Amino acid sequence: MELYGFVLATLLVYNNSLVLLGPTAWGSGIGARKAFAIAVAAQLLGAATSTMPKLSIGTAEFIYIASLYAGLSLAKISVPISILSYSIHFPKLEAAALWLLSPLLAVATYIFCKAVRIGGAAAAPSLFAVMYVFGYNNVSLLVHSPLAAAAAVALGTYLGLGYSRWVMELAALRPRTTAAVNVTVAMAALLGILFSIPISFTLVAYSSMLAASYSQKMRVIKIEKFLKAYIGVLAALGASAIFPYLKPLLAPRA
Repeated sequence: MELYGFVLATLLVYNNSLVLLGPTAWGSGIGARKAFAIAVAAQLLGAATSTMPKLSIGTAEFIYIASLYAGLSLAKISVPISILSYSIHFPKLEAAALWLLSPLLAVATYIFCKAVRIGGAAAAPSLFAVMYVFGYNNVSLLVHSPLAAAAAVALGTYLGLGYSRWVMELAALRPRTTAAVNVTVAMAALLGILFSIPISFTLVAYSSMLAASYSQKMRVIKIEKFLKAYIGVLAALGASAIFPYLKPLLAPRA
């Protein structure tokens, strides 16, 4: 049902905005209004041009994914909704390998921060790029109609950006760090797009922020954030493996 996809897509966009958009808006000098406009436009363009597979979310899938999301959120562990939804439909070893190895891509952030001169002017273009591939690689999986996509993106982005102001356990990133993280995450997404596999933007972003911390000898995030994101991916893989056995209990009886 489109309603199920809309709800899950809204939560997905909310999480991404909290992790990537918030620090960019508050730390790079772009500002909240401009960052919001860039993010919404880029995500919708990405979703509209995407060739990623469309996932059909039924009642059983929705109950299962939403319950896991709510339950693990109490432990401050974010379940990657796109990964869980995808792996339920397409259990692939190559997808699991990509997800588990994706933190290695954070080495690009370390190189960017150490050797590449990325100024504040790159913050807005890098934000557009990372939000475009997010719409292409993640959002497009769950919402099929333009209206549902627009509503999910606008609502999720608004809530994630607004709430990020109050949870600055994530440090507001400096312009150079912001651009480096955004570019690294966009590169990871392009790799996922190449194989038609969604990635966890949260995991790659936290990995990149951690790499930025080591490159600059300053705290960007705590390592616990990265570990919880990795646990979230492991939880999604485990949950997708047992879903076929639980589906008959969750599906409505005829």
